Amino acid sequence: MPDKSKPTPKTTDITLKALTDESAGALHPDDSVHTAGKRMREHDTSKWPVAEDHKLVGMIDEKNPDWKAGGRGHDPKTGKVGDIMSKDMVFCYEDEDCAYAQRLMEERGLSYLPVVDRDMRVVGIFSREEIQAKAQAPLQDAESTED
Repeated sequence: MPDKSKPTPKTTDITLKALTDESAGALHPDDSVHTAGKRMREHDTSKWPVAEDHKLVGMIDEKNPDWKAGGRGHDPKTGKVGDIMSKDMVFCYEDEDCAYAQRLMEERGLSYLPVVDRDMRVVGIFSREEIQAKAQAPLQDAESTED
């Protein structure tokens, strides 16, 4: 079990904002469950942020929600993301550092974490592995230029 009293080495001063990639975009509560499932498979994830007016309002937190809806007798093309999203969310602000995000994910048992700005606008979502890898990449680049 990792020692929680020790911060993750060298990631403390790297903010989540430095790592964000807004290209994937959040789902909207009015999007179909079919759209959610398709997008989540394209990105190989079981978690996705839901935003209204670009502000985080929920999370889809099940893999293949369209397949599950269909298996339960619901039409995934007419079912709405807002009907299946979870409103109980844990998130980080973009100006918080990667070490904090890693600790939060570990403490809460999270595999994914949405990142928002201080106005609650979604700026990205990261897996635990992505935060670790992206936080270490700038450090490795900096170390290689020092040689």
